[in-house]
Amino acid sequence: AKRMLRRVVLLACVASAAAFSIGGVTPALRPRAAAAMAVRAPRQSLALNMVSGEEGKAKLKEFLDEAKKFGKVRLISTNDVAVMESIATLDGLFYATGGPKQLEYANVIDPKINLDLHLLLDGVGGARFENGISRTPTKDPTYIVRMLGNDAEKVVLSIFLQWDKEPSDVGQDRIDAWSAMKDKYGEKVSF
Repeated sequence: AKRMLRRVVLLACVASAAAFSIGGVTPALRPRAAAAMAVRAPRQSLALNMVSGEEGKAKLKEFLDEAKKFGKVRLISTNDVAVMESIATLDGLFYATGGPKQLEYANVIDPKINLDLHLLLDGVGGARFENGISRTPTKDPTYIVRMLGNDAEKVVLSIFLQWDKEPSDVGQDRIDAWSAMKDKYGEKVSF
């Protein structure tokens, strides 16, 4: 009987809401919704035009090509609800134009590990070099490049030098490649 009563109440609430709602907005809220819709500007992507012209795009490509020297890396991308990580190399990095808007992307595709990375060049505004500390008991140093997006503080992709077996197991040649790029571009670079 309680289950039946709950269903009747639920159906009555739904029917009541539908009867008083026109265009998905209840009468009391209709003036506010109309005003908000009239003022709302068309949504635009802030990512486009972050790279400063062809010169900035060329600098970004040079930067990414140099990062191939990092060897094995951990790629990390996050949004408000998910974190995606993959261990790969940038050896297969290539550039291609595609999608409905024919935009240029930096791509790393490795079917052996199911990696399909497409980084919109116009969406990358800069990069920041960071040293961190591993979460292991030995607290080994980590070497990171944070690719920055629309906002100079928004990280769109993190590139960590990945160790082989232990956090301390990062070859000196790879650390030297990271350090050389940091010396060349500075701690923070704009594209």
